[in-house]
Amino acid sequence: MPGIGLIGFGRVGRGLLRALHQRGQAQDLRLIAEINPCGRDPEDLTANLAYLLAADSVAGPFPASVSARGSSLILDGREIPLVFGRRPSDIDWRAQGVRILVEASGDAASVADAASLAESAVDKVVITRSEARAQATLIRGVNLDEYDPKAHHVISCSTCTANAAAPVLMALDRAFGVERASMLTVHPALSGDTLLDGPAPDFTAGRSALSMRPVPSEVARTTGQALPHLEGKLVSMSLRVPTMIVNALYADICLARPPASDREIIGVLEAEASHRLAGVLALERGILGHSRPAADFAGNPHSSVIDLNWLALTGALLRVLIWHDNEYAYCQRVADTLEVIQRHLT
Repeated sequence: MPGIGLIGFGRVGRGLLRALHQRGQAQDLRLIAEINPCGRDPEDLTANLAYLLAADSVAGPFPASVSARGSSLILDGREIPLVFGRRPSDIDWRAQGVRILVEASGDAASVADAASLAESAVDKVVITRSEARAQATLIRGVNLDEYDPKAHHVISCSTCTANAAAPVLMALDRAFGVERASMLTVHPALSGDTLLDGPAPDFTAGRSALSMRPVPSEVARTTGQALPHLEGKLVSMSLRVPTMIVNALYADICLARPPASDREIIGVLEAEASHRLAGVLALERGILGHSRPAADFAGNPHSSVIDLNWLALTGALLRVLIWHDNEYAYCQRVADTLEVIQRHLT
């Protein structure tokens, strides 16, 4: 299969490697580039990254042998070179057999530089966030089948929350019409959050992550990129909460053609989960008649898990609660996108 290069070995980068290993495709990863903003010694940082991959506080042990040798990661005896502190355009990706470059650092300068390499230094660039430079924003179950290998060279996998919201909104819009929707995401802490108060460019971001704080959310905009006809009909915000994993997305949706009861809505969603959205959408009924907490959805591969215990229809207003593992499920979707791209490059 065509080789993959990876920029950024943080939460998404390490999660993606886990997803590739799970699919028997870890050998496709040929080179990892890490920004290393603190200028740490390469061998020390390589050993640190191997340590973080081998034992993860959320995902658990890596299901293979992990070690470090010099500036290389050793995975089941296979060497994966790491390079540090270099711009993506300064790396000879093709010499390492890389045809698809994944930008997972989230650093704006790195994203811009990586995007410029499509069709020259590599065949395709995949960006693990919303990106204006992308020629396509692809979400499995919504529009991944619209991938055009001749026209799409910089591809965005959008965000974890857009991957959760878009399939549900698409299914509801097709059946009942979505006039407007308000979405609230309850999102776990991110690596930029801090345990203790301190200075930060965004003042509230410097407050302790052990509290709960409102932050802007781009899920309305990013969902609109995948479903353009809903652009301008969606609003969103987010609450950052002191947990490590699993996002909740609460949505109030105004339907243009509301059914007489929520049973019809559940029937439509069940049909979608069995066919077009199989592997993407799941319906959750809880345990022994009781709903589950967030922890039960860690490691769930679905982009969207609708909790039917909280689904409610009042006239044209529909309430929906969606759970999703914001790391594991999203990395599975990135891996899905890579598989589609790889098939067209062979």
